[in-house]
Amino acid sequence: MKADNIDERLIDIPYKQLSSEALEGVLEEYATRGGYECDMPLEKRIGVLKKKLETGELKIVFDPEEETVNIVKRSRP
Repeated sequence: MKADNIDERLIDIPYKQLSSEALEGVLEEYATRGGYECDMPLEKRIGVLKKKLETGELKIVFDPEEETVNIVKRSRP
């Protein structure tokens, strides 16, 4: 059954609960998704994403319907 609102079906994945290898894989896949063109080296892009996860600016989510993992901006109340 499809959720009308995608936010209702997304599951937060605390990045600290991922192994370092799994986290690196998620960050690398996200940083290179869709043939992303950037002058910044991949390692630096991954570092920026990791820092934003640490500060709470971003979060990792899993969509069970689409069976995908994504990194999204954390909404602040």
